[in-house]
Amino acid sequence: MNEEQKIKELSYLRQQKENPTAGNYRRYMVNTYNYILQSSNVGNKGWSKASTREMLNFVYEGNPDHMGYEMVEKFKKTLRDLGYIKLVKEDNEWRTYILKELDF
Repeated sequence: MNEEQKIKELSYLRQQKENPTAGNYRRYMVNTYNYILQSSNVGNKGWSKASTREMLNFVYEGNPDHMGYEMVEKFKKTLRDLGYIKLVKEDNEWRTYILKELDF
């Protein structure tokens, strides 16, 4: 994601906070972040495995649709591209770290 795309994405997410539409994009993005945050706080380990399969029901509040898995992957990628999370391979497993609080 280039800088212009990042600005556009953040602008859209902030607008959704101020003037929500019928869509759930922002809500599911926030749920994705919150899952990672809560998971990383368990046992004070500071990171989450953030398994998409495990996140699916949390993100979609128990009602995932047929595209849920792919969308959770997209939400994680967007959060990473925007600098909110980072993925690091340590001890032969992928770990997701929170880099900053949401501001949208």
